[in-house]
Amino acid sequence: MKQLKSRVKDGMGIFSESHKVYKKLQKHLDAQPVGFPATASGVERRLLREAFTVDEAAIALEMSYKFQSVDDIFKKIKDKEISEERLQFMLDNMESHGAIFVKIVDGQKQYALHPFAVGIFEMKVPTMTANYYMDFRKYMYQSFGLAFLSTPLPQMRVIPIEKSVTPDTSIATYDEIRELVLQNDGHICLAECVCRKGRDSIGRQCQETDRREVCIGFGDFADMYTRNGFGRSISKEEAFEILTKNEKEGLVLMPSNSQESQFVCSCCKCCCACLEGVSLLAKPAEFVKNNYHALLDMEKCVGCGKCGKKCKMEAIKMQPMEDGKKVRATGIDLNRCIGCGVCIASCKTGALTLEKKEQHIAPPKDMDTLYEEIMKQKKGKVRRTLHVGRKVIGL
Repeated sequence: MKQLKSRVKDGMGIFSESHKVYKKLQKHLDAQPVGFPATASGVERRLLREAFTVDEAAIALEMSYKFQSVDDIFKKIKDKEISEERLQFMLDNMESHGAIFVKIVDGQKQYALHPFAVGIFEMKVPTMTANYYMDFRKYMYQSFGLAFLSTPLPQMRVIPIEKSVTPDTSIATYDEIRELVLQNDGHICLAECVCRKGRDSIGRQCQETDRREVCIGFGDFADMYTRNGFGRSISKEEAFEILTKNEKEGLVLMPSNSQESQFVCSCCKCCCACLEGVSLLAKPAEFVKNNYHALLDMEKCVGCGKCGKKCKMEAIKMQPMEDGKKVRATGIDLNRCIGCGVCIASCKTGALTLEKKEQHIAPPKDMDTLYEEIMKQKKGKVRRTLHVGRKVIGL
């Protein structure tokens, strides 16, 4: 009987210890720029178990969003009785399943924690399951959506699709998709869209495209994706071909919110968690960083109705024409327009054009600067809740 009690106690002890480690890691990740808030259901700990073993979680507690070498991390864990060789193995293993972000500087790997999204979730592309996707959805609605939407500087922004940009459009290089591709020639990868793979796993296929390889990585993202098999390396010519197909299908271009972009997602409202979330808000334009909006010339509108069908934010005001068969565009709701240019590409008469906003905002130089700025402006939970709450109801 004593042996049985001892075995039960030991088994419960293992569960208790692992629970404590993941709870500590949740709090540690929540202290990073984007945050990783807890829930009453504990779904966030299930997601962490999918990303980190217990030992890896303990190592992650000694890391942050700032990049460190293996030597720097080793100095912090000397009391854990882990050799430097073992630490190197663990860090490489964490990289291989996307639990941490790794870049190579002067031939040496540097390691950092990255957010749950954009980060850990996106690197579940090769191993996405229905259970994981449902936990992700649950966490987004219960808690993480608040953290994602409440950062003063969002992680992602919207840039116009190439077809919506004319020679007369004054556009910065960091807002032009062609320039982002050309600047990263040699460091470009193509990956399946993790959001669409997640939807596929529960039998909810995308309504906009049948293709899954639509997301493009640049620079360090591209290198890590190809190094670990999350995506494949492509040329700039193939990147342009993919982007042309994405534009034809009306997908929205959402790169990282930095001038040196690390990725560009091609999003739709039915699958993309980010677009889906902001589309439910009263004023999506306040949550999405962009420098342009659509401009309507009603006299050129022939009532084809294509722009209204293409708009992901329902920003185009539509009204039936006298014949009762056609629908005319009558205005643009600038609180909802996110400047993606998808409606403009669908308009054959030139009734819709792209216009630069009066206040032009340049994104941070790179991802390191972005996270530093988010961290500086980070609000407490109560202030984040109030901030998002006001925006949701349009105040």
